Amino acid sequence: MEGARVKDPGPIRKIEPGIFRASAEKPGSANMKRWMLCLAAALLFTAPAFAAMPVRWDQLKDPKAAGYEDPYAALSGSELRSLGTVLRLRQQLDEMGSADADRLTLEQRLRQEEALLAAAGVPTEQLLSQRFEVAKKRAAAALAGNSALAGKDIEITGYVIPVQEPGSDQVVAGYLVPEQGMCSHMPAPDPNQMIRYRLSTGWRAEYVYEPVRLTGRLSLKTTRQEITLLDGQVDMVAAFEMEVTGAQRLDEQSAPNPMSRIWKFFKGPVPENSWKHP
Repeated sequence: MEGARVKDPGPIRKIEPGIFRASAEKPGSANMKRWMLCLAAALLFTAPAFAAMPVRWDQLKDPKAAGYEDPYAALSGSELRSLGTVLRLRQQLDEMGSADADRLTLEQRLRQEEALLAAAGVPTEQLLSQRFEVAKKRAAAALAGNSALAGKDIEITGYVIPVQEPGSDQVVAGYLVPEQGMCSHMPAPDPNQMIRYRLSTGWRAEYVYEPVRLTGRLSLKTTRQEITLLDGQVDMVAAFEMEVTGAQRLDEQSAPNPMSRIWKFFKGPVPENSWKHP
């Protein structure tokens, strides 16, 4: 039987390894790989944008407004008190008649205070002449908030002062402050060190000055509100508002101040408020 005839295959070609590997892949697989790599890269670089940024209280201050030169910052507590005494004594002497019986006593004390400041190298006249200008700069620095944080999602730890608004049975708003006792047994913080918050979550504060970590969108908006706190009426001026989307109670180990346990005794009715527009 005549064998099968084989057609002349022509010259033998060398098969490159790359050609062989490509032939084993399915059509379009190279494009799929490239697409998957692009997607992975996009997720890698965009995911952190949705994370809240941890913020410290000192970062809420406007760095430009806070950068003014304060000539009183280098003085000690005793020097500041002595400078204030000099100013007060001079004002009293200006209002006093030359024949007043107490005038000699006040003049003698004034000379003593001026001598103490001179011995410490304190430029009394220069500092007193700058007091109004420095006061204006201090007030501006206390009110100015960091505009770079406006519209940002942040997380910050502090102590809540929940406030029940008029006509509402739920306590969904309040203030976050950096230290316990502020606005009641301690002076209120500067406006740029206080955040007025509104809750968009089911979390509710259990007591005044409860230590928490709040997460939400920060806005640069000055508000003023009068509330009834533990020991009377308090005027609350805040440079920030925050729409809270997450809240976490802090235990005493992670709280900003371990003395938080003391303030658990203040579990009475939450403060009420009456609105005052700035």
